[in-house]
Amino acid sequence: MKISKLLRITGLGVLFLLTASVAPPPPPDVGKVSFPLGNVLILSKGERQFRKVSFNMPILNGDKIETKTQSRCEITYNDGSVVRIDEQSIYTVDKVEIGKENKDVESELSIGKLWANIKKVVSGRDTWKLKSPAAVVAVRGTIYRMNAGADSSSQVLVYDGNVAVSPAAPASAQQGMGVIPPGQPQQIQGPVQVQGPNQVSMAEWFEIIKAQQQIVVRPDGSYAKSDFNLADDGKLEWVQWNKERDEMLK
Repeated sequence: MKISKLLRITGLGVLFLLTASVAPPPPPDVGKVSFPLGNVLILSKGERQFRKVSFNMPILNGDKIETKTQSRCEITYNDGSVVRIDEQSIYTVDKVEIGKENKDVESELSIGKLWANIKKVVSGRDTWKLKSPAAVVAVRGTIYRMNAGADSSSQVLVYDGNVAVSPAAPASAQQGMGVIPPGQPQQIQGPVQVQGPNQVSMAEWFEIIKAQQQIVVRPDGSYAKSDFNLADDGKLEWVQWNKERDEMLK
């Protein structure tokens, strides 16, 4: 009787060890919440309810961060790149793979304001893209900000380096968009005059936006590119706060 009981216990132990050995490892962290301010919520992949973020909380692929009124959130990725979202913003970490030899990052600003200080990429295969309802921004290391409006328009302003901006497109079309190699900006087509609600596809144009330039992309795919005044822009509290935070990074 004792031997039979011992065999059953041993069998259960072996089964537990086998189950544990084949269990999938937990998803890796891709960054952390380095500065939460106010009421900041997070919804992780597979969860149904938002929960409040905390300082140094790990960020995983699929996480959606939402800031309420008078709230802000700073996220630091594993390569040191920093993204900050202003109040009443929704930001999603779609896919982040940051290794020693490669970077492949895709995220999305559904609505609100975002500031990004992205570390320079090394390999020509690296990609770092930010999507909004109206635009796709690809960078190789720069400082820029984006406003995603309630009307689905998007504004991108560049402070350092340059970015490639295209209109938003279905996921199948976006897969073909890479980061423009440095020193090789190519304009496929100039600004397109859009008639009525017709959308300009991503294959028809992209624009290189350099420091002290901005672009506004409308939901129909039309856009306007221009310079902006750094002095006037620097008076905005959101801009001042981000520049102060960037100085702290140094």
